Order: sequence, then structure tokens, then C-alpha cells
Amino acid sequence: MLEDLFVYCIPVVMKFVDNKNGELIISEREIESPHENEIQIEIYSSGINRADLLQKKGHYPPPQGESDIIGLEVSGKVSKTGSSVKDIKIGDFVCAILGGGGYAEFVNVDQRQVLPIPKNINIHDAAALPETILTVYENIFNISEFKKNESILIHGGSSGIGTTAISILKNFTDKIYVTAGSKEKCDACLNLGATKAINYKEEDFEEVLTRENIKVDIILDMVGGDYFKKNLKILNFKGRLTYIAALGGIKGEINLLHIMNKQLRISGSTLRSRSSELKGKIVRQVLKDVWPLIENGSIGLNIFKKFPMNEINVAHQLMESSGHIGKILLTIKEENNEST
Repeated sequence: MLEDLFVYCIPVVMKFVDNKNGELIISEREIESPHENEIQIEIYSSGINRADLLQKKGHYPPPQGESDIIGLEVSGKVSKTGSSVKDIKIGDFVCAILGGGGYAEFVNVDQRQVLPIPKNINIHDAAALPETILTVYENIFNISEFKKNESILIHGGSSGIGTTAISILKNFTDKIYVTAGSKEKCDACLNLGATKAINYKEEDFEEVLTRENIKVDIILDMVGGDYFKKNLKILNFKGRLTYIAALGGIKGEINLLHIMNKQLRISGSTLRSRSSELKGKIVRQVLKDVWPLIENGSIGLNIFKKFPMNEINVAHQLMESSGHIGKILLTIKEENNEST
């Protein structure tokens, strides 16, 4: 009896990627139970994003109340549910958008941030979906108010966000322009459905588009910096410029006349800091408008490479090098025959 009690009292722990002053190592901590409105996911894979690199360096702390563990999107199997959860069951295959906690074996997340895995996507690959698709949908369809057949320029076309945007937008327009940093990356964007890809290391995108008399209705920019002035020049009347990052710097020169004369709209957004209610609203839109396109094959996954948990530092080095085309995933639970 005492032996049974001793075993029962041993805390249940999970492995997670710990951040020790920018050095990522594998550690253990106790698994917390989900709150009444949360589900607990046994994680199979986690998506790696540039925000993770910033958090590792201390520049992007998690919002208040979110896990301090790095990782903003996961896929896996429901292992527990809170008392008020009704529509998600233990054993369901799901993916989710997180405020943190993805580089771990288990995570608790508000049920509103959870999506069923599309029927034609396996449980590991589904980790490539939540962050990129919700970011693209929110910034292009909601904030920029994209309309069918409008023209769009995507900076960073070969990134996870960029490849996802191309894959979605090719179903709505044939005027998709992108910038990327090599011929290989430009070719990959064209193969995904981009109309024109400009190698920014060899050509100036403003000069190319101006020379070909191309004006764009929407620009999705993760570069910032000196792209700002160029973006304003090539936008169409009532064009929209939306920022999701500023990898090239947070400052840029501005000509207010371009904004006033063309009635331009400039905006930006982050997804991580939003409430579960607001994230849930985007989740419902994506389930309605995007999930059917994934399930009928109109939108494909763009996964570049997968790394096991103990090679997380190698995975981050690849992300920092920008040598990838598409998504990088971290495999938390090793491959098996389970699928959706």
C-alpha cells in the first residue's frame, strides 16, 4: 500500500526545450492540468517561427499569462479536456495556435485556439498550419481587405508565411508578385503559383515593377526599413501596406504625399498578444474559408525540413540563416503510424 502511495505521489513530468540565456537545452518540468476552458495536447510536432528566435534572445517575451516555453504552434492528440470543453474529445487529432509552450511534450491551450487537423494532412505535418495560415488570413483578408483578382506583392516570398500566402492566394488571383533572395527561392515561389518573382539581391523590386508598369493593391511586408519608401511608390490608388515584421529595420523614410494623393492605408499587426476570443474569431474564419481548400488539395503544405527535439539549436541556425524555403518543424513525438 505504501509503495502504491509513493508511486502515485511522484509528479508527472514532461520534457521541454529550456532557454538558458539564449542556449536551448532539454529540461523537465511538471505537467499542469488544463483549466476548465482548455484542452491539453500531447504534442507530436511544433512549428518553428522567427518570433522564436527573438524570444530566445530576450526580445519577445510571452504575453502575460502565457507559457514561458518557446513555440507558437503545434499539432498532436488531445490528452485531457477541461470541465467546460464540449466539442473537443480526448483522442482527437488537432493543431493549435499558442501564445507559448510549443517546444514541449504537452501544452494546455484555450479551446477556441484549436483546429481539427484536415483529413488529408498527417498529425506531424499539421504543425505547419496554424501560425502561418492565421497570420496570412488575418493580415491579407481581414486587415488588408483583399478582394478577388486584386494584385499583391509579398516580401519574403520563400518564407513560411510567404509560401503559405502564395498557396492560398493562387486560388483567388493570378497577380501574385514576390521578392526572394536567390534564383532557387524565386523558382520555388513560381512553382507554388506566384506570377513573378524578383531576386532582391540582383534587382530592385521597385525598378522592376515600375519598368513593367505594375501597380499592386496590397503589399505584405516583413522587411520594413528602406522598403517603406519603395512600397509607397508602387502601391495602387487606395492600396494597402501591411507589416507583420521588420527584419530589415524599424525605421524608414516616408513621403506623406504618396499616402495622401493615393489615399493609401498603412497598418500592421501581431497575432501572439491577442486574446483567445480574438484568435478564436480568426480560427472560425479559417475553418470556414481555408480548411476546405486544404482538404480538396487546392492548398498544399510547404515543409522544408524536420528536426528532432535534441537538434533544436541546429533548427534555429537554419532559420537564422534564411537558407530554407517554407516551414521548419520540430518533431516532439517520433514518427509512428498514427494519422488523421
